[in-house]
Amino acid sequence: MEDTREKKFSDADNSLMIRDDGQKFLPSTEVREVVPEFRDEIDLRDLLDTLVRRKTTVFSVLAAVFLMAALYTFLVTPQFKAKGVIRASAQNSSVTKFENLDSNALKTLEFQQTQVNLLKSNQLANRVIERLDLTNNPVFNPQAVGEDGKGKPKSLLASFTSFVRADEGQDQVSVLDEDAQAQLLAHNVLNAFQTRLKVSPVRNSELIEITFETPDPALTAAITNMAMDEFIQMHMDTNLDASKTAGQFLDKQIRAAQIKLEESELQLNEFGKKLGIVSLNPDHNLVIKQLEEVNASLAKASSERIAKEAMFKQNMQLDEKTLEQVVNNELIQNLKNQYSTLEAEYRDLSVTFKPGYPKMQQLKAKMDEIAGRIEKEKQQIIDSIRNNYETALKTEQYLQASAEAQKKKALELEERATQYKILEREVETNKSIYQSLLQRSKEIEATVGAAVTNIQIIDRATPPLYPFKPKVALNLLLALVLGTLLGIGTAFTLEYFDNTIKNPDELADRFHIPVLGLIPFDKEVVDNRRKMALRFYVDPRSPVAEAIRTTMTSVRLSVADDPPKTILITSILPGAGKSSIASNAALSYLAEEESCLIIDVDLRKPSLQKIFQTSRKKAGLSSVLSGMAKLTDVITPTEYPGLDFIPSGPLPPNPAELLSSKRMRQLLSIVAGRYDRIILDGPPYQGFAEILVLSHMVDGVILISVEGDTPREGVKHFRKSVVNVGGRILGTIINKSGRKKGFNSYGSYKYYSYNYSYGEESANRS
Repeated sequence: MEDTREKKFSDADNSLMIRDDGQKFLPSTEVREVVPEFRDEIDLRDLLDTLVRRKTTVFSVLAAVFLMAALYTFLVTPQFKAKGVIRASAQNSSVTKFENLDSNALKTLEFQQTQVNLLKSNQLANRVIERLDLTNNPVFNPQAVGEDGKGKPKSLLASFTSFVRADEGQDQVSVLDEDAQAQLLAHNVLNAFQTRLKVSPVRNSELIEITFETPDPALTAAITNMAMDEFIQMHMDTNLDASKTAGQFLDKQIRAAQIKLEESELQLNEFGKKLGIVSLNPDHNLVIKQLEEVNASLAKASSERIAKEAMFKQNMQLDEKTLEQVVNNELIQNLKNQYSTLEAEYRDLSVTFKPGYPKMQQLKAKMDEIAGRIEKEKQQIIDSIRNNYETALKTEQYLQASAEAQKKKALELEERATQYKILEREVETNKSIYQSLLQRSKEIEATVGAAVTNIQIIDRATPPLYPFKPKVALNLLLALVLGTLLGIGTAFTLEYFDNTIKNPDELADRFHIPVLGLIPFDKEVVDNRRKMALRFYVDPRSPVAEAIRTTMTSVRLSVADDPPKTILITSILPGAGKSSIASNAALSYLAEEESCLIIDVDLRKPSLQKIFQTSRKKAGLSSVLSGMAKLTDVITPTEYPGLDFIPSGPLPPNPAELLSSKRMRQLLSIVAGRYDRIILDGPPYQGFAEILVLSHMVDGVILISVEGDTPREGVKHFRKSVVNVGGRILGTIINKSGRKKGFNSYGSYKYYSYNYSYGEESANRS
């Protein structure tokens, strides 16, 4: 057999012994192909895959956050909260006029906000601190000693903090004088008080909630109630001070107004005495009063004169018999009746007797007497009417004269009273000011000390039964949520900065490199690389063997018309398992009854000699390319019929130059004529030029990738470089698939775990 092999390669050896250093097969620069851009779209399955693959990171961050939250929750000092409610009503809030209601609502809001700020003021805080002696309370002053002679008990967290910061500020405080230390203590207590005090108005109401937090429930309620009481007292003190200030101011104004009133009254009296004016008031001034009385009498006399004049003129025009006074006079009527009676008797006697008859004469004499009396009575009535008219006329004339005289006196008085009126008005003005100030002063005196305020306590605080924080359930729940979010964020951050291939589909979608197959991760041979490299032959029914068989079928079908004969197998980084895949691929060809030659072209760190158990010092590829050995001497038969092996040989100092030589191309041409398949186990691509040198010498290049290890940038540069030098990339084989299981991991589906039991069915049947 050895003779046949030597005869078979004798001519080839002679040609390889001739070196031609004039021609170097360096990478070509003629071809340039742009790798299409990959649109990185967000897919929910990819996100879930990231979380599943990085579940350790997520759970670690979650556990750390949860542990810190639990430590804080259980080590921190419990805090109790007491709440009180007060009502703050704006003064004069009732609308008694047609006022703008929006303006009143705005004033109410401003008033309530003012009360909230007053509740947060330093003045109120200092009053409460002073009343409850909080400066000596251990809650606000850790150096203070309580009633039991002990300081405030520290929580584990506070003890740890104080241990870490061991009296950090005590040395600085001790160098201050007593006044400065007292001011610093007061400042710290005030800050602690205001930090624990919370004031918030209740929406759409006049109520204000006041809450306070301390580790002592009784102290919490006491401070809250004291704050409300002192707030009301502060309002009352403010009102009292304002009333006192206003009273003092009014006293000064009253004294000034009183002096001014007295001066104006004195000037008025002196001026009245000088002019003889007692008063210009009609009820007190004689001239004006007399003028009014004369005018009233004159008006009455004029009315009477007019009536009597009309009556007089009427009597002058009418017959005296028709006068009303005559007709209605009883005496005249009686006399007329007597005259009629005597006249009737006289006519009766005249029938019998003659006028000379004594009785007739007596009757005649009586009748004449009565008639005379009637005429006399009529004349008296007419004279009375005339006399009344003349009397009324004279009275009117007299009153007119009196009125004119009195009017002259009034005009003279009016001329002299102008300045008097000015002084009198000044007196009235001063008197009005004095009385107004005096009334206001009395009102202020009446309200001073009255416990009237527009602030009311609605609900007083009671000692809380349970601490309001820490809220164990809430804190732990928030820790779970926050820890989960931080864990997910950390996972995605690590995923973003991790630039390795995560999914086989990336190679096809992003770099347009077809995936020829997936080799599952085999835990059984993790520590035995030789067993993994011979897995196809040792255990042909294993998932790895099935995956190799399927993958090599894809390689054959990758170029339908002319299946690749010489195949270069490489990876981006070391440790991808390219040597194991190369040996298993070579063994898979033996199953098709094809002869195969596997060449170790990794002249830097070869590994096939360990698999086929040969010595690195033995002559190999480097020996042939350098002319130190014949091809027949380096071709080593293996224990697997049909499979020969060319080791790398001694490691040369210039592997790239040897592989790019003409002798390498001649070697491949020679062995291609003698074997059905030639597999080259190349070095890793990253950092070495051998792959570019060999890629245009072979029929195709297969890239071995590992999920989570193969960098994207390396794949990008690999494809670009190989295509640029004219090489053909058959595809990629995903090795160790399923090692890092994710939601989209192919290994999670146990794609190759068919668990076929060849022969068992027949055995069972027999």
